[in-house]
Amino acid sequence: MRVPGAPTPPTTAQSLDAAVRDMTVALFDRARIDPPGPSDRYDLVIDPLIDRATGSQTAATRGMEQRMAAIVRERYPDFELRPFSSASLARKPIILLGAITPVAGEGIIPPSREPRPGVYRIWAVLGDLRSGQVVSHETAWVQAGAVDAAPTGFFRDSPAWAAETITTAYLQTCAGNPGDPIDPRYLEALQAQALIADGIRAYEEGEPQQALSFYQAALREPDGEQLKARNGIYLSNRALGRAEAAEQAFGDVVDHGLDRGLLAVKFLFRPGTTSFWPNPEISGDYPMWLRQIARRSAPRDICLGITGHASPTGSPAWNQRLSLGRAQSVRQALMAEEASLALRTDAEGAGAAAPLVGTGTDDLTDALDRRVEFAVEACPLPRTASLR
Repeated sequence: MRVPGAPTPPTTAQSLDAAVRDMTVALFDRARIDPPGPSDRYDLVIDPLIDRATGSQTAATRGMEQRMAAIVRERYPDFELRPFSSASLARKPIILLGAITPVAGEGIIPPSREPRPGVYRIWAVLGDLRSGQVVSHETAWVQAGAVDAAPTGFFRDSPAWAAETITTAYLQTCAGNPGDPIDPRYLEALQAQALIADGIRAYEEGEPQQALSFYQAALREPDGEQLKARNGIYLSNRALGRAEAAEQAFGDVVDHGLDRGLLAVKFLFRPGTTSFWPNPEISGDYPMWLRQIARRSAPRDICLGITGHASPTGSPAWNQRLSLGRAQSVRQALMAEEASLALRTDAEGAGAAAPLVGTGTDDLTDALDRRVEFAVEACPLPRTASLR
């Protein structure tokens, strides 16, 4: 067992680098870990850190991860960093998880719903896969100006978003205190998570064929049916120039969301308008997306509530009108593809009441704040009646 002795991190907001440094030192110095065994070294893997609201990796979480790894190499020679892979997991290593979220102020735990947060909370845990328990947990506070919320390449390019069970399990584990069990849902999905992480790395390194193999392998694992894997198959086929396979893969993304009752698609609109972003590199696939959403929805005995969202810029009244207009334009496009959806869809606007990023940058960084959600609803009339 390691000997506790580090002070807790400061309770006031710091730069991201200082906060990560102090949190990491406390995390490892105060860890309650049983001796490593004959090798006298602990195997350590890092499950990529995430943004709490979106489940995505961002420039900030990627930077946190790299800084923590550097601190481990500099200060803790009894830990051997290994890649987050199936082979590493078979060794039952210590695993590091962490997240970041905006909060109203230092010392406040609930996430903030205010746009342009002034403070962020970061936290990290160590879990021992030998015992299945959390062995260390630390928190720190970060000045907002130090946080880059831009999603990393895979998450920036992914067309759809969902609050997945595995993300909830990851965050539940992050919330654990020393001695608490690691969330069993998290443990069950670890092999799939490692394969998806390999796929994300390959995709961002420009190896879409290799990435595709990892995503397909993840789907065969227990709890591998994740939106990240489905998004990855779409993105890999798109990068390979396989238009037909990419369209099929996007249809599978749609089915994944509809099967779970909610599909949130990142249509990027021009700021202040109901028109899609004019760059074909960004919006060129939108007609195909709309076609697949319509075709996958039409045969189902469902109705769809279409909700538009706006980023937190402009007045509440303006954002309400804008988000409603965006939902209505998407609904019109779906009806143009499948006339039967006319009586099985409705549109509403949420304004900027439910931001996921909240930076108000109106670019790819906060594309999720301008998402359009498709919620599966019970139809007020039998489907046969609605088609007349």
